[in-house]
Amino acid sequence: MSSSRHSVLRQRRVAWATWLRCAIVAMAGILLAACATPPILPVRAPGHEYAQALALPRRVLVTEMANGNTGQDAILVAQQEDAGILRWSLFDALGLPLARQVLQDGRWRNDGLLPPNARARALFAGLLFAWTPRDGLAQAYPDKSWQVSTDDEGRRMRLLRHHGKAYWTITWQGPGAADTFTIEAANGMRWLIRPLEETP
Repeated sequence: MSSSRHSVLRQRRVAWATWLRCAIVAMAGILLAACATPPILPVRAPGHEYAQALALPRRVLVTEMANGNTGQDAILVAQQEDAGILRWSLFDALGLPLARQVLQDGRWRNDGLLPPNARARALFAGLLFAWTPRDGLAQAYPDKSWQVSTDDEGRRMRLLRHHGKAYWTITWQGPGAADTFTIEAANGMRWLIRPLEETP
């Protein structure tokens, strides 16, 4: 075998080994990112009765608040399709879809051709926790992972912990404000949730 052929084979082996190392590093990064922000889901898959307790369908106005700044408003639509299937859609002010997710058999999955949106999925899961009736929390979430309280101003609060740390904090805006509240995630992201005013 000629030395030039040996050289070509050696270059191919080096290129293949380099590609394989890069692929392994990329997969490790993906796995570490997934472990860093585990999804908090109901213990059981949401069936028909659970969806009814959530009072779906719902349409709300969502405002993302980051670093003290108020972002653009978005419209969120949550609805039940079949038993155990909940569809979540987020649209911008012009009605263009930003994210679509389906919760089926206790698992989130992307819906349609939109790219995965981890922030939207966190918002959807936080809303699921906020909308779960108080008497259903024990069945939907791990024992002793959540607590319900009232702050000094009489506002209702709901906290979900994961590995001992606050994962979501839900704060209603007033004693009678059942539909206006904030969701704060463990990473500091906050969303203001308000009723969507229907246009005539």
